[in-house]
Amino acid sequence: MVRLFLVVSPLLIATPFATGNPSFSAVQNLLTQSVADDTVAGGSLVVIHRGKTVFETGFGFADVKTRRPFRVDTPCVIASISKPLLGTAVFHLAEAGKLEITIPISEYVPEFAELKLESGTPVARAPTMVELLTHTSGIRNDEAPGGRPWYASWTKGQPLSFVVTKYAREFPFKAQPGTRYAYSGIGTDVAARVAELAAGKPRNEMLLEKVCEPLGMTNTFFMDSKRTEQADPMPTRYHRRKDGKLAASSKRTFPAPNTYSSSGGSIISTSADLSRWLLMIRNGGMHAGKAYLAPETIKQMLSGQRVGKNAKGGFFIRKDGTGDRPDVIGHTGSSGTNCWIDFENDIIGIMLTQTRGKDIRPFRIELEKRVAKCFSAR
Repeated sequence: MVRLFLVVSPLLIATPFATGNPSFSAVQNLLTQSVADDTVAGGSLVVIHRGKTVFETGFGFADVKTRRPFRVDTPCVIASISKPLLGTAVFHLAEAGKLEITIPISEYVPEFAELKLESGTPVARAPTMVELLTHTSGIRNDEAPGGRPWYASWTKGQPLSFVVTKYAREFPFKAQPGTRYAYSGIGTDVAARVAELAAGKPRNEMLLEKVCEPLGMTNTFFMDSKRTEQADPMPTRYHRRKDGKLAASSKRTFPAPNTYSSSGGSIISTSADLSRWLLMIRNGGMHAGKAYLAPETIKQMLSGQRVGKNAKGGFFIRKDGTGDRPDVIGHTGSSGTNCWIDFENDIIGIMLTQTRGKDIRPFRIELEKRVAKCFSAR
């Protein structure tokens, strides 16, 4: 495959691929304009069509003050894209016979055997792993009081086991499992604890062994102080001020190895690594000519629940399909990230940035639309 490196502007370095691919000029224009008008500080975009990368670029800046460019291989906190990535580890453990995902998790974490609702009513049973991954566990959502324990002082420096035990003992449920949808990072923490018990390894090591190493994702890991020091420099985080201008957010602090961070929001990765993961899903579980997951496992991961819009593996179902899988799945992150698989048109998109997600939602939506139009216009 021939690659020509083209400097489109001082803010955008794109890699067009072999002739015959669609024009991405509308996408390039949006990226350049969005950096110029302070919509987004910078990021990376990779587009894959029919299993082949057809467009990739870094745009804008990893740090605006120093003008350090944002490159395709710049590592990012992928935020809530961590959830379906963790879900992949769970299904890998299930396929290996180490974890049953449809039984109450009290079989693995006895502290969840006797639970109560906030009203004091007993919870009929503990949630299943599928319910935890699809936010139908009955656990409080992120917006509820205490719903974001990753910001709380009591979690700092603690192992995940301590944090999850406290959830079981001191965090009453909002609803009976399987009856109501509530987007819950706490639920993802609980799922991660069950997964590390099934794997016999701490969560951070479990992700590396079960997902990253088999898929060749060498730049993907749960954030910790040691691994982050060894990685390439992280981008500066940005948010939008009241006057509409972007401003640098406070610097992240990274926890010590194998101590608590949000299980559903603290994985660091690159667009290239995420490409490997999403291609495996697109290819029905195959990676580099070998089966990582069975086709039936992938089918189960992508199937929906009776309640909510999440597939069992943690992705959002963005468009229902007429066959045995959705037409489009995807997930965004609060750090501004977005990834999706459009099975209907055989497109994979990965956009990574560190400009706060809620500040760039229109940009993310428009970018995804323009990527799709590059192929529909052919």
